[in-house]
Amino acid sequence: MDTARNNLENIEVNFETVRPTKQRFDGESGLRDLIYNELKSVYYLEKTLSKVFPKLIKNSCSFELIEAITIHQEETKLQIIRVEDVFSLLGEDPILERCLTIESMLENIENNIDDTKFGTVRDAGIVLGLQRIEHFEIATYATLATYAENLNELKVAELLSETINEEKVAQLRFAKIANTIRYYSAHNL
Repeated sequence: MDTARNNLENIEVNFETVRPTKQRFDGESGLRDLIYNELKSVYYLEKTLSKVFPKLIKNSCSFELIEAITIHQEETKLQIIRVEDVFSLLGEDPILERCLTIESMLENIENNIDDTKFGTVRDAGIVLGLQRIEHFEIATYATLATYAENLNELKVAELLSETINEEKVAQLRFAKIANTIRYYSAHNL
């Protein structure tokens, strides 16, 4: 017991590295904080995607996939502006917060590109990765819109709903492309 006490007494505390605990909120202020924090991640997600689209276009083979990515690239630019507008409506500055989920999904697409030849299978991997991203975005935006409605932030909910609709259309485009991907081997001919 004395040894344990002596060990504790000899511990040096560096107050520069000790972070103060953040006060945790519940209720309306907690829900606002949750929306704000998730909005920072979504902002990062959209900005990151906008930088990745050119590489996806370059590595896509089918005209339909190139067209779908190009359309979504333009929509994403508008979504970034819309997210910035939501920050403004909430009285907050637009801040990027790293989103490990999107980084992981993009790394998966990158691995598919690296592991496949230019062609149908690579397109299939890109579509699969983009479908994952669309589902994640739809779930996130839909939940944030619901929370905004609960807080009577109707303009925020309206802007987020516009993005949800665009993401759903993009998801349908990619699903249609996935449905057209066929691989024919000599056995099928």
